[in-house]
Amino acid sequence: MNNITDNNTSITQDNCEDISIPTSYRIDLKSIDDVRLEMAKVYRSMKSGELQSSDGTRLVYVLTQIGKMIEVHEVEKRLVVLELAREKRR
Repeated sequence: MNNITDNNTSITQDNCEDISIPTSYRIDLKSIDDVRLEMAKVYRSMKSGELQSSDGTRLVYVLTQIGKMIEVHEVEKRLVVLELAREKRR
């Protein structure tokens, strides 16, 4: 029996041929396009069977929320610019 430990998670391998451990990595999600690309990766993972649809659905939900926050932030920045321009004209 082999014990595998990663990030405070311990997995016991007993008579298993193959075990996959998710690796953590940082995803750049600074723009709507970044979020769109990550959603496409999740979709492809679900379609290929690498990721269960229930897990993929959760990930896409979170990505959607991140996308909304990026969108709101962009609108807010534009609004500030417009308000400053309006104040300068007065």
